[in-house]
Amino acid sequence: MNTLQELLALMRIEEKARTCRNRTEAQQWIRRAELAREHLWGTTEAMHFSSH
Repeated sequence: MNTLQELLALMRIEEKARTCRNRTEAQQWIRRAELAREHLWGTTEAMHFSSH
């Protein structure tokens, strides 16, 4: 799967999370989106930069 296809898949997953009818199902989709995001861009942790 190329980067564009992965990005589109991530967008579909995020849309499913937004349209869930209950919190439990939404949390499952959110976790899937987080995994897809990590796969696509690496870590999802915030990066801190110094201006030295």
